[in-house]
Amino acid sequence: MAPDQVTTAAKLKSATGAAWAAVIGGTVHGLLELPVVVPIEASITQTQLNAKSFLWNFKDLFRQRALYRSLPTTAVGLIPKCWIHYAWLNFYIQMLVPSGDLKKASKKESALCGVATGASEVVFLTPFNFVKFRMQRPEWQYKGMIDCVVRVYKEEGPLAYWKGTHAVFWRNSICMLGMVGFYNTVEHCLPAGIPFRALCTGALCGIIGSFMSYPFEMLRAARQHNVSFYEEMFSQGWRRMLAGYVPGALRIVMHSAALGIIIPRMKSMAGGTDWFKEGANRLHSVATSFTDRLGHSGPKH
Repeated sequence: MAPDQVTTAAKLKSATGAAWAAVIGGTVHGLLELPVVVPIEASITQTQLNAKSFLWNFKDLFRQRALYRSLPTTAVGLIPKCWIHYAWLNFYIQMLVPSGDLKKASKKESALCGVATGASEVVFLTPFNFVKFRMQRPEWQYKGMIDCVVRVYKEEGPLAYWKGTHAVFWRNSICMLGMVGFYNTVEHCLPAGIPFRALCTGALCGIIGSFMSYPFEMLRAARQHNVSFYEEMFSQGWRRMLAGYVPGALRIVMHSAALGIIIPRMKSMAGGTDWFKEGANRLHSVATSFTDRLGHSGPKH
């Protein structure tokens, strides 16, 4: 077999594995987040825009039965969103990290992967997120996701779905720089034997990334809800600029913690159906062992 054929076959296998990792990792991540994310994000959006407390907004949305108002939009887009997220992350890991393993990447390589991933998501995800954020506010009085899409198109034009794109670009890039670029550094700072080390690493990186990027998150909220960023937020001082930061950071910590768990397993996920088969075999072994123990510990006659 010619060398170029071998190279092509190897690249095809690597690309297929990366696609499987994106599909599996994105699906797992989406299912983990969906039930908790929707009411938290809705309350954060209200807090960012009206400057009242997160708990006040949570209770107010609960009274209006609007906590899960954006659930259909989030459900439709969350798993594909995670697919895109992990697909881009895998792509840049393969392109920028010689070993193809983020855990073995240098600080510069990790940072480049994070920035590039965050930037690449913007074009694909901004329209979906725009509709989701609009649906989170009862004040817009949309009857549902389709009504939101149609009314925005009629009232604000097709480019409205990309409002705040520049803010989203900087927010995503800087946040992913913190979440991915600092991953190895944070992990090395933690004691080797602590429980849930990957989870803790991801959570701490989420705090770093959310703090670094939050001014652009506020700019994004202002642009997408037709609010003056300078008059309503920036000119009112740092407290106003941090409205919703704490619950927002916890939200990103959840995302980043899941990322911290999934990143180390991307190599195994790249096996596609083999990964499912290995998981099924492990479950079968555990179930068999458990059954055998029950049999041995049962009453003897």
